[in-house]
Amino acid sequence: MSRRFGVEIEFLSTITREQAVTSLRAAGIRVESSYYTHDTTPYWKIVVDGSCGYELVSPVLEGEAGLEEVRIAAAALEAAGATVDKRCGLHVHYDASTMNLRSVKNLLKIWTKFEDVLDTFQPPSRRGNANSLLASNLSASFHNAENHHEACRSIFQKIDDCRTMEQIKGLYISRYRKLNVHSYFRHQTLEVRHHSGTTDPEKITNWVRLMARMFDAAEAATTVRNRPVDTGLGMSRTKWFFQTIEAKGLTKFYTARAKKLAA
Repeated sequence: MSRRFGVEIEFLSTITREQAVTSLRAAGIRVESSYYTHDTTPYWKIVVDGSCGYELVSPVLEGEAGLEEVRIAAAALEAAGATVDKRCGLHVHYDASTMNLRSVKNLLKIWTKFEDVLDTFQPPSRRGNANSLLASNLSASFHNAENHHEACRSIFQKIDDCRTMEQIKGLYISRYRKLNVHSYFRHQTLEVRHHSGTTDPEKITNWVRLMARMFDAAEAATTVRNRPVDTGLGMSRTKWFFQTIEAKGLTKFYTARAKKLAA
């Protein structure tokens, strides 16, 4: 894990900002209670979030050291008594300043191709188009494997037709997508908004790693092919996903999570 990133951890106002700040500082996290701003700061900040209460926003972090800082910060929030519900989300920004257009296109294709798999790692409130603040990156809804194939074929063609980042932005008129490209024009990042609200250190750090592997796979791929029509034969799509992004070390965690959420 070497990619630069930043996290936004939303939590409920069942604790005060002062309580959260005290716990975070006690854990060694440099944090301030701040007004709402999109500015990047060299320290963690707690701001008011209109959807659920508060949001803990990290500075720019990098690699394993950054993941360890996230783990410590999340554990401090839990120790302070922070809680979440389905209004809350976990957002992760990944540095895209060095990504070329082909890599961004590959990432969007991998996402749309496997969005149904990623949905299994999330509760029902964050699947498909169930949440108006978290729309699917597919241009059309789907109900079975054949429709998914056709939806992917359509959006792949639209992605291929783009010649600039501005044109890619035009494919998604709102930032309220599971994978948000609008942040590129403000922060030179691509933002993953898909994950449900959590203060669990393991859930957060595993998700940061998983999404980083998708970015790495997008940069390494020469091309990304459409999902084939499902014949019911061959390996499971979840296994295929983990092989595609070379994240086998996370398979056990997410297989168990998908099973628990499906129960």
